[in-house]
Amino acid sequence: MVGIGGFGHMSEVDEALALAEEEARSSAPMRRRDSCDKAFLAVIKAVDQLLVKSGYPEPQRHGDRFAYLCELESKVPEIGKAELSEKLGARFSKAHVACFYEGKVELAEEEVGKARKLVEEVGKFLQ
Repeated sequence: MVGIGGFGHMSEVDEALALAEEEARSSAPMRRRDSCDKAFLAVIKAVDQLLVKSGYPEPQRHGDRFAYLCELESKVPEIGKAELSEKLGARFSKAHVACFYEGKVELAEEEVGKARKLVEEVGKFLQ
């Protein structure tokens, strides 16, 4: 299988997204809930790859990730225009908090789709 964007062959990002997409279609609420966590993981791993490629250390906390990404956006106009930190924040709020932690599984399919789109967008900056 060919990887998404600049992520190579079936990376952890690809695997997490594939599992998220499968689970988001499940009728079982717990699987749909888990799909959001996997989708958010894919986004995190993609963003971390972009940050490391751009010379930042791999983030250990979400706060570090957001800070590094905001700094990168201010340094690289194309990345700034993509508003990746805004999109990461939205996925954090909706996929990670609302769907996974709060159990709003009705968000699962939409959030997994948005995560895939964000991963693909990040992948373009890795090529």
